Amino acid sequence: ALALLYLQVFAHRCRVSPDVQILMSKREREVQHHGASTSSGQTAAPQRHAGIPAAQFPRMQNTAQSRGGNGGNAMTGEGPVQQQNHNNDGADVNMQERRYPLRERKRLIEWRHEPNGRVTFGRINAAIEEEVPEPASYQEATDGPYAEEWRSAMDEEISAQLTNRTWELAKPPPGARILPCRWVYKVKRAEDGEIERYKARLVAKGYEQRAGIDYGELFAPTSRFASLRMLLAVAAAKAMPIHQLDVSTAFLNGELEEELWMQQPPGYESADPEQACRLLRSIYGLKQAPRCWYMKLAAELDKLGFKPSVADPALFIKKDEKEIVYLLVHVDDIIITSEDEAMIRRVKTEIGQAFKIRDLGEAKVFLGMEISRGAHGEVKLSQRRYIEELLQRHQLVNAKPRKTPLPPGTRALPAEDNNKELVDNTKYRALVGELNYLATSTRLDISQAMSVLARFMGNPSKVHMGLALGVLRYLAGTKELGLCYDGDGDLTMVGYSDSDWAGDPATRRSTTGYVFLLNGAAISWNSQLQRTAAASTVEAEYQATAAAVREALWLRKLTRDLGLRTQAIQIRTDSEGSMSLGNNPIMSVRSKHIDVQHHLVRERVLRKEVALLHCSTEDMVADVLTKALGEIKFKKCITAMGLAE
Repeated sequence: ALALLYLQVFAHRCRVSPDVQILMSKREREVQHHGASTSSGQTAAPQRHAGIPAAQFPRMQNTAQSRGGNGGNAMTGEGPVQQQNHNNDGADVNMQERRYPLRERKRLIEWRHEPNGRVTFGRINAAIEEEVPEPASYQEATDGPYAEEWRSAMDEEISAQLTNRTWELAKPPPGARILPCRWVYKVKRAEDGEIERYKARLVAKGYEQRAGIDYGELFAPTSRFASLRMLLAVAAAKAMPIHQLDVSTAFLNGELEEELWMQQPPGYESADPEQACRLLRSIYGLKQAPRCWYMKLAAELDKLGFKPSVADPALFIKKDEKEIVYLLVHVDDIIITSEDEAMIRRVKTEIGQAFKIRDLGEAKVFLGMEISRGAHGEVKLSQRRYIEELLQRHQLVNAKPRKTPLPPGTRALPAEDNNKELVDNTKYRALVGELNYLATSTRLDISQAMSVLARFMGNPSKVHMGLALGVLRYLAGTKELGLCYDGDGDLTMVGYSDSDWAGDPATRRSTTGYVFLLNGAAISWNSQLQRTAAASTVEAEYQATAAAVREALWLRKLTRDLGLRTQAIQIRTDSEGSMSLGNNPIMSVRSKHIDVQHHLVRERVLRKEVALLHCSTEDMVADVLTKALGEIKFKKCITAMGLAE
């Protein structure tokens, strides 16, 4: 009697909320009135939420029942505790029919319903964001669940168009070409992943423009990532505040030289259907819009005393009697830094008088790269959030991390009969493109892997896809890695050059790898297959050195614009033969065939613009950019290049 009373009390305490239901298999549904459930004890998503993607639901409370006992109804906990015999009909044991309570897991269960009816289970390693679909058309936006938000965003866009006098309504002349237009929708998120705002953009379908008639010159410069990294390295060393601003509807400020007509915006048509929009200013979607915006911005900045850099036209510099202000532009995103914070505020005010801007304060996220400052002024540049999005997109949130991007000694070969090509190579191309953005922005540790995988974009195989997913698994365990520039570091630039002779098994070409460090971390790097096959290791190393010298000459121009000492940039190599060819006019049987373009090294060494120094193979930092290394050497190289958590 005491044992029975104990079981009743214990079952009452452990009963489950009646709102929680169990998703059962077909056989389990047939016996659901008898209290049967899955034998694995896995709790599935409620049936009424089957149409909601990536949702969460409360975990059922842990229960403990005596072996073979059932506390009445398994879901409601009602009724007396009765003894239930296990029949031989294969019925599973209910979750509550356990002697000991289930161990509470550390994370919730993530579930998703596939189109084919399959339910996918997994562990959540990152915060689940609210999934807001981005409409593909005006009709979809106005008929969807977020119609009010999208209408508000479109009203804001039309208001900006009218304020800037982007167009005027008129009847087009006979024979005029009228460009169509459409709405583009985007959900903008903050640094923490929360929805910041809903953005709607009216764009013209510029692909219908005619060259020489509707547009002329198109080139518009944008900042290089190396310029951004070098500017951040200097700002960290000099403890300079870094601010950011965004120009709202930037392309609407450009002035057109051609006469263009566009259809009226969908949803905002006038009463006269024969009228069209005669464009007075540039609009998003036009081929010449980026150039028109850059010319307008450069003209306004020139009035404020800013001059474009010789090395990077998107870097504007204003030299005052006391301080210097640096302004880095990438389309409509602007980074401003100076040693005088009052001057930064004054410059933002002056730009705000010329354009409509959003002052974002201290820089946090720039072009998808996260910028954080340390207690002593150090700057960290990382892309943790971007990596998490990739892992969720490719369903590798719970993947087991790898120690290196590629297995040591990996030699990728083209697809053959026994190594079949992928039926659809779209996913492979998309994945390589996404990873390549990381490799060129902040994660130079995967540059060599992406250099190899990008060679098979035309005919990738299943092996290549597996290697690309392996790189993503490596990133899953190194999300926090980023370039860390010291707060009081030395602003002396050092370069490393290396090559892997005949490393490509298909073409027997060598791989060039170089990296330049400033203030404790990398600012520029490259991992690329050489254009010609090298006859010896010396020739391969010499070609790599020539590529590093060309990059060093550009960085030398940039150091002059940033106010650094323009001394000879050191380039270290582990090949004494290559260093001898660069320092001396050697002409032998083994070197007479080397292309003249590579002999620019000698000229620049004589002019003392670069200096070649020897480096041991163990201390060669650029080795990670030429071949797949083992874990120990790999970690040593990336640490020396400034990658840290």
